Amino acid sequence: MRKFGGSSEYGLSAYVPFATIGLAGFLAVGYLTLFSFADDAPVIVISSPWESERQAITRALTPASTLLRSDFGGTFVTVLPEQQDYPAKVQALGAWAVISSFGIGGCNPRPSTNYGSNI
Repeated sequence: MRKFGGSSEYGLSAYVPFATIGLAGFLAVGYLTLFSFADDAPVIVISSPWESERQAITRALTPASTLLRSDFGGTFVTVLPEQQDYPAKVQALGAWAVISSFGIGGCNPRPSTNYGSNI
C-alpha cells in the first residue's frame, strides 16, 4: 500500500537494523584482515605524512626486521619483522599503525611459486 506522495509505507527506521548488521560485519572483516599477522608475513608501518622518509624508515627498522619497500615518501614502510612483539614496539616509537600487507586490497600480494610466476 502506498501513502500520499508516492512514498512507501516503510520508513528509514525499518532499514536501520539491516544497515547496522551490514556495517558491523564490514568493520569486523576489515579489522580481522588488517590486524591479523602471520609469523612470516610482511607488515606495513604507517607513519605521519609530514615526517621525512629517513625518520619513518628508521622507526620501522629494528635489529630484527628487513626493509622491503617505502611508499609515499615514507608514510608507508613495508618490512619483514622477525620478532613477535614488533607492532607494539614500533607503535611505542611513534608509528600510527602497523597493519598486515596481505589483507583484501593489501599493498603486497603474496607471491606465487607456481611455474616460476610471481603473480
